[in-house]
Amino acid sequence: MRSIISFCCIAICCFLSAGLYGQQVISAQGMSFTYRMEKDMLRCTLQAKTKGWVGVGFNTKNSIVGSDLYLFNIINNKASGVDLYVKSAGNPLKDMELGGKSTFRILEATEGENTTRVQFTIPLNSGDSYDFVHKVGEQYWIILAYSVADDFGHHSRVRKHLPFTLEAIH
Repeated sequence: MRSIISFCCIAICCFLSAGLYGQQVISAQGMSFTYRMEKDMLRCTLQAKTKGWVGVGFNTKNSIVGSDLYLFNIINNKASGVDLYVKSAGNPLKDMELGGKSTFRILEATEGENTTRVQFTIPLNSGDSYDFVHKVGEQYWIILAYSVADDFGHHSRVRKHLPFTLEAIH
């Protein structure tokens, strides 16, 4: 009996030190981004206190310019998204328009009274020159944003840039 209790205590401590179900969470100003590595992919959940679009971007520097940006919305209970590369300030372009490819996959999306939540996957390295290459242990910038409108052309209401290091938690 004592060995079972000891085993359970060790298991719980290991579970808690790895974070919630092995996931990492980044939060700021009513937005959260959760990820878990799965082989060569990131399984992500993006959530914000809005009924408009939600977005996440990745960059090596603290700038929207040059970032790999993903925006998601839910209209009539149907989720959609765009994979963008921000070529210059105020000029996000679809990867496909630049000769790249759309590299995300929406898994699930819900819109509540005041919340939009999207689960999706992105590759660690898609091979697309307009996508960010995610490397474990390296510091980069994550950009969290949301809008009050579903139209991807509508400017963000809130945008926050945060330093971030990808951790290999499976």
